[in-house]
Amino acid sequence: MSGRRVRRPAARQARQARQPARRGAGPARRAAEGDGARAVQRKVLAVGLAILLAGTTATFLLEQAVLAPRRQVQAASALPVYSAVGQRTDDVSFWPWTFYAEHAGQSPTLLPTEDQPYLREEVSALAGMLLDGAVEVDDTGRLVESFSEQTASCLYLRDVPLVWTPPEGGVQNLTLDLGVGGGSDPALSYGMAVSVVLKTDQAPTEAQLEAAHRQVLLELCFQCGAAGWLLDAAAEVTEATPAPADAPSEPSGQMTEPPALSFSDGDSPLSEEAQRRLQKAAQLSLGAVMDRMSQPMGELAGIDETMLMWPTDLGPDTSLWPPDNTPDLTALAAGTLSQDDTRKLEQRLQQQYAEYGIELQVVTLSDSVLVLLSAAGFTLGLYYSPVLETWCGMAIQ
Repeated sequence: MSGRRVRRPAARQARQARQPARRGAGPARRAAEGDGARAVQRKVLAVGLAILLAGTTATFLLEQAVLAPRRQVQAASALPVYSAVGQRTDDVSFWPWTFYAEHAGQSPTLLPTEDQPYLREEVSALAGMLLDGAVEVDDTGRLVESFSEQTASCLYLRDVPLVWTPPEGGVQNLTLDLGVGGGSDPALSYGMAVSVVLKTDQAPTEAQLEAAHRQVLLELCFQCGAAGWLLDAAAEVTEATPAPADAPSEPSGQMTEPPALSFSDGDSPLSEEAQRRLQKAAQLSLGAVMDRMSQPMGELAGIDETMLMWPTDLGPDTSLWPPDNTPDLTALAAGTLSQDDTRKLEQRLQQQYAEYGIELQVVTLSDSVLVLLSAAGFTLGLYYSPVLETWCGMAIQ
């Protein structure tokens, strides 16, 4: 594969109208949000967090800027997975939780959340940007745990209750775990690590885990252009389908919501479930979550937020797979793609992302599916919940 970008004008304009707007980077995005004061406040809060981490990380960052070469995550680090798309394991931890496990049995320093306004601010921001819909975080009476040693320190806020109301309605009671810290551990390419994960008390079934793994593969395909031809065909079918006669009309001057894309498998109709999963993947929620989370995560980790956004040169109109050799994504959505073909699809996804300098790993955990994207000397992880059917966490180190 050459890495050449192929632009397809046929149905691209119609499809772009159905995609969520991408946020710009840096100052342009903040200007669009019209909230400069808020950005300044968040930077002040981030400084407060850095002070609380006792200064050990700051010293290490100065040393790293001069001395340390960039490195890839190795099997012996806090992420014991390497080039393992499709692997199943219960033991994949980002550095904050490895550090926490190393201090098991020790007494942490306890800090009331009421005395940590900056951390409370970050928790609310992270939860609100991670999920679509309304989010209410209740951290009253919770305690921040802090572990420190000579070369590293980390803060934790665990089992914070929150209430999530998705856009489609209903109420979900969840908990949030946050870990943020840093030091001179070789696993920390930039000396800092952040992990935030939302959890539900309902354990996923085996069927839910398998469906989540398929959905993650679908979203990775749509995000990198591997589903471009399928999107074009769906856009053309949707445009050619007349609106129902009894469809309600929008008030004059109001934006009309574009109809959902209609996918097909040649002459064979797709099941409602397969149609739903393809439509969900076409929303490009993976890239949207990364863009929303880039600012608060970047501030906590001391990393430029643009490094955490979805790559601008890798999108639904980027194609390295010719149409006559495209994996059967409709079968993947329907759950009928064979294990052998699924493995081939996973390997090709790795090759596709590698063309853009991204090492891709997908690991099924006991309660979620974890996507690991390694590039520019650090690793970013995104968690997908089989029960909630949405992205539920993000971590960097």
